[in-house]
Amino acid sequence: MYHQIIILALVFAAFYFYKDKVQQSHHLPPIVPIPLEFIVDDSLALEILTNDADYSAERGTAAILNMPMLLMLPHSLIGGLDKLITKRVVPSMDTLIPRLLPIFEQHIFSLTSSAVKIHNLHHGTQSNEVTPVPVSFVPAVHNALAEAMLTLIVGNTHQSPHLCQAAIKVAFDIAIVAGIYQNVGYWSRTFPTTWRVVTWIPWSFRHIAWCTWQDLRTFQKTGNSQHIDPVSGIHISRPLLQLELPIYPYQNCLVYQMIKDVGKPLDLRDCLWIICLTMGIVFASIHQTSTVVIWVVYQLAIRRESIPVLREELSRVLEIDVLTNKPSLTFSSLRNAQYLDSFIREVMRTKGDTLTVFRMTTRDIKIDQYIIPRNSFITPLATLSHESPKYYGEDAKVFIANRWVGSDKSSASIGPAYWPFGLGRYACPGRALAIAEIKLIVFCLIGRADIFLQDDHYKIVDPLNITAVPPEGQLLIQPLDHYIY
Repeated sequence: MYHQIIILALVFAAFYFYKDKVQQSHHLPPIVPIPLEFIVDDSLALEILTNDADYSAERGTAAILNMPMLLMLPHSLIGGLDKLITKRVVPSMDTLIPRLLPIFEQHIFSLTSSAVKIHNLHHGTQSNEVTPVPVSFVPAVHNALAEAMLTLIVGNTHQSPHLCQAAIKVAFDIAIVAGIYQNVGYWSRTFPTTWRVVTWIPWSFRHIAWCTWQDLRTFQKTGNSQHIDPVSGIHISRPLLQLELPIYPYQNCLVYQMIKDVGKPLDLRDCLWIICLTMGIVFASIHQTSTVVIWVVYQLAIRRESIPVLREELSRVLEIDVLTNKPSLTFSSLRNAQYLDSFIREVMRTKGDTLTVFRMTTRDIKIDQYIIPRNSFITPLATLSHESPKYYGEDAKVFIANRWVGSDKSSASIGPAYWPFGLGRYACPGRALAIAEIKLIVFCLIGRADIFLQDDHYKIVDPLNITAVPPEGQLLIQPLDHYIY
């Protein structure tokens, strides 16, 4: 698609003009035409995002991710993911969170412990001065989410660093192939077609598809599921039953459920289908969720007045585990954390999402004085919905941490004025799990440490892709004298 570079430049120009002027003039149209692409304002967002007959989510997503081959699958990938998550994950949140909690505790508590070690290394163990120290926050988040998702997908609570790194690599390989980082790289911007060929070949065959195909075929022939690791295509070196740490039954994992749902011996199409569903889950749950986590924590590190309030809330919602007699978090306690939920919603509303959800027209459609040709990209400008005075009043652009406390608007609730997870039939089905994971990370972090951003600043890497490209910054941690959690 040679037009991508031209479109990128035009989108930048149109976006900044449209964003600044659309609310100042009644003469501007509700749609901005760009070659092969149309940007619409908030008045058309609901229609565009919920009318899938005229504006296809499946075709728009496949095209914008450089993956037209997804449309050749025997079933709808978006529909399959929605069905799998809605049927297998959402109803089990109460039992899933206790399985994932120890993973987040381990990784985030280790991060705060590393801050103590770094401090002692520089100041000595006898020093009474406790100062914030830089930590590797982003890798810790990636590792925590990868292990959590491996648990969900393959049902094993013990994951080696090798397997976690493989899952992280899969997620970021998909992001690269999908063009998420194409705007920030010289070679990908300058030679887009060559870049896609070079990135597709090693990703598709060497890292994922071939090895996973072999594993699924082995399952078909032997009926043995213990060797399968569909996340990375890497063979586990020893049977799961020999692991020293306790594991949950394999029947609890999504791979088992996907194989079971096929209801017959796996053929080529079934294997490819399971591979695609697995890769979709890995990408969304590691790459996309980690981006939001980074946004929330960096915003909290700047808006530190909210930290004492969140600690009070943490103390209030903590429950005592009846088996260990230790403080614990459950899905119920996370739902009761209204201030944190409101903070997350405000971050997602005001972080500056622009072009986030794409559709493709299925026929020629007239909007205002424009005829939108069939097979055209069309996308609402998210900022106009998320910061609209019509929905939020005069302070629509102001970040108010407790704006949603006591309301029925949770961070996972979506509507015409708030759709960071999409809207309509194809809204993200796993948003409740994503929000729960974000809350676990935040509570584990502030329950043991104060957080700061170096120079109170982060850098927005790609203004047009804030949804998928996280900001850059250095998180600093100062361990608390007395842990709350």
